[in-house]
Amino acid sequence: MLNNSGINKVFLVGTVEKEPRWHKSNSINNCLCFTLVTRELIKKNNLDTEHIEWHHIKIPSTFPHLEQLDLKRGQLVHITGKIQTKTLIDEQDIKRYKTEIMALQLQVLTPAPVLV
Repeated sequence: MLNNSGINKVFLVGTVEKEPRWHKSNSINNCLCFTLVTRELIKKNNLDTEHIEWHHIKIPSTFPHLEQLDLKRGQLVHITGKIQTKTLIDEQDIKRYKTEIMALQLQVLTPAPVLV
């Protein structure tokens, strides 16, 4: 029997910051990738300060109804997923880490803004 001693689940509501693009990786055949930005106000020295996080989102090609998903820059979306961290070795032989969110569910909350 599998012993599951933890939970890896994330809920994000944020804005699609960069146009989604298709990407091929070793572990997943194809995935739709984009950057999601979350903003929150935090207290810092008794002042409200905006805290911004940039999240790398991956949607696998097996995602249900992916062909009907029309994500655009500026849309507000709700994502349920899990965190995955990859280890990379750069050109100077320095170990680097990249944290990504693998989307399990996605809901578009607002239409894309009209850019004039």
